[in-house]
Amino acid sequence: MKHQKQRNIIILLVVAALLVVSAFYIYPPGKKTHLGLELQGGLEIVYKAQLPNGTAPTHDQLTQTVGIIDRRVNGLGVTEAAIQLQGTDQISVALPGVKNVDQAVRTVGQTAQLQFFNDGKQRVAGPSDSLAAAVNQAKTSPLVPLAAGAKVELAKLAKGEQSTQYLTVIASKGAFGNNTAPLYFIYSLPPAMTGNAIKNASQSFAQNNLPNVLINFTGKGGKQFGRVTRDLAVTGQITGVNQTFAIVLDNQMESDPYVDYKQNPDGIQGTSAEISGAFTITEAKDLALVINTGALPVTLNQIESQVVSATLGKDSLHQALIAGMVGLGLILLYMIFYYRFLGLVADIALVIYGVLLWGLFNAIPVTLTLPGIAGMILTIGVAADANVIIFERIKEEVRRGRTVRSAVNSGYARGFHTILDANVLTLLTAGVLFEFATAQPKGFAFTLILGVLVSMFTAVVATRAMLGLLAD
Repeated sequence: MKHQKQRNIIILLVVAALLVVSAFYIYPPGKKTHLGLELQGGLEIVYKAQLPNGTAPTHDQLTQTVGIIDRRVNGLGVTEAAIQLQGTDQISVALPGVKNVDQAVRTVGQTAQLQFFNDGKQRVAGPSDSLAAAVNQAKTSPLVPLAAGAKVELAKLAKGEQSTQYLTVIASKGAFGNNTAPLYFIYSLPPAMTGNAIKNASQSFAQNNLPNVLINFTGKGGKQFGRVTRDLAVTGQITGVNQTFAIVLDNQMESDPYVDYKQNPDGIQGTSAEISGAFTITEAKDLALVINTGALPVTLNQIESQVVSATLGKDSLHQALIAGMVGLGLILLYMIFYYRFLGLVADIALVIYGVLLWGLFNAIPVTLTLPGIAGMILTIGVAADANVIIFERIKEEVRRGRTVRSAVNSGYARGFHTILDANVLTLLTAGVLFEFATAQPKGFAFTLILGVLVSMFTAVVATRAMLGLLAD
């Protein structure tokens, strides 16, 4: 008995602590809640998709691109984005409540073609030179190993045409040495490695405490990286000079590390590496995001961007909130009318449920659209139903002559399996909907899943602890 009382007190203290944390995410009311496009508007960007050779992409390539963009948008913290195809070669991306427009445009549309080069690299132009000057210098420079037909390809590059057969031109970020403007390099193709060798990436910090990107290779990718760096180490031992290789993202060099052949005579053997450069934390996070989501199969060129106004005005939102409050009030009154003291306990549990769920939505954060709000209101009924099932079992036990404490314990034991079965089925249905649906139906499923989990906690754990202490 004493042990049970202590357990109930601990549970209620945990609930109180969760309420304090939730209040932090809720206060001030409405300021920390993320609303969807129809409720607050946002930014719409229209991209034109094309293949590197300038031809139009296939429908499958566009569909794959939409999936990758959706994952990137979620990584930006923007959920409930509207992503759809327009015509045969355009993709529209509508982002609710975006604060940093430039960041969103840059990250969403980035091709993310990651490559590692380790041979044939030569600096062919200084900071003040243009790409055309770099190409012209490369034509006559004896330092650049030109493949057969390379001069023709370089001439095409000078005119802005894409080359994928012989050579590729890379512009650095200008973050190397004391350079503040782009430097141009020419690499022989193909690259030594591509982004397919990477398992995942994350923002981290280098030894100098500057932001960088930590990349983890796949099993095959780690072996490939080991071979590449071992070749560089062997070359360094022969020449007496540490050999560098370039990490290139979308034809822009992000990092130019070297392999110290004295410290690493067999190359760098392992499953991870770092991409370092003059990154801010946000830039490093964005780079990790686009690497994780994968390379786009097409090139996206922004052709339009505009601010999208909310399709529903403040009056509609205000009326929806009033309707929700009236519905909740009627439920609270009914529970008290029908279950009396038990109903009062249930009402307290419902208020706790509402505060915890709202705080959880803001903490994640969840972008609330009308379908999402519908899912949230539906879970209020789920939470009330759980209390109804348990209270009916308690009343049955009281009619059988049990004491209040015994009736509470027995009622919860009998009602728990019914609640668990019903909620598991709801979670499975919502899980399937979340996995296979898109956009707003997925938002409905997500809020439903969170609401069911929180209602299980309040009805089975919090309510039972309250009744356990009040049973005397």
